[in-house]
Amino acid sequence: MLKIFLKVIIGVLSIPIAAGVTTAFYKNLVLIKELSSSLSYFMWGIVSYMVIHLIFYKPTYLYVLGHEAVHAGMTWIFGGKIKSFKVSEEGGSVGADKSNTVIELSPYFVPIYAIIVSLVYFIIASSYSINGAIFIFLIGFTLAFHMISTIEVMKIRQPDIVKSGYFFSIVIVYVFNVVVIAVIFSLMFQDFSLKKFFVDSWLSSKGAYIAIVRQLFF
Repeated sequence: MLKIFLKVIIGVLSIPIAAGVTTAFYKNLVLIKELSSSLSYFMWGIVSYMVIHLIFYKPTYLYVLGHEAVHAGMTWIFGGKIKSFKVSEEGGSVGADKSNTVIELSPYFVPIYAIIVSLVYFIIASSYSINGAIFIFLIGFTLAFHMISTIEVMKIRQPDIVKSGYFFSIVIVYVFNVVVIAVIFSLMFQDFSLKKFFVDSWLSSKGAYIAIVRQLFF
C-alpha cells in the first residue's frame, strides 16, 4: 500500500512535468519550416487511421504483437531472459525472469511501429531518393495507431497498469510518449532540436512548480 501511495504522490507531482513537455513540444513544433508543407500529410495520416479504427477495422493483433515485442525487448535490455511469448487478438503475454516499472510500462510509451517506419525510411533514404511526404503520412498513421490503441487498452484493467497504479501510469506514459515522439521529430526535421526540447521542458516545468509553490505558500 505504501508503494502505491508513493506512486500516486509522484504522479501528482509529475503533472507540471507533463504540462512542461507539452508546452516544449509545441514551441519546437512551430519552428519546423518543412512542416508548413508537410503538416497536411502528417494530419492526414492521423485522420486516416482514426477513420479505419473507428469505422472499419481495429488491428488488435498488430497492437498486441507490438506491445508484447516491446515488453520482450525491454526485458532483454535490462538483462532478463524471455521464457515464453504469446500473442492473439484476445491478448498476449511474455514470460520473463525480470520485471520493473520500465519493462511494465514501456509498451504504452514506445510507439514501436512509428519507430520501425522511421528506421526503414532512414535506411532507404541513405541510398535512394524517397518521397518524404509518404514517410510523414506513415508517421502520423502509426502514431495515431499507437495512441488510440493505448488509450483503449488503458480503459480496461491491464495487469501492467494495475501493478504500477492508474494515475501514476497515465502521467508517466503520457510524458514518455511526448518525449519519444519528440525524438522521432528531431530525426525527421532539422529545425526540431532535441536539446532545445529538453531545455524548454525543464524551464516550463520549473516555471510551473514555482507558480504552484507561490500560489500555495505566498
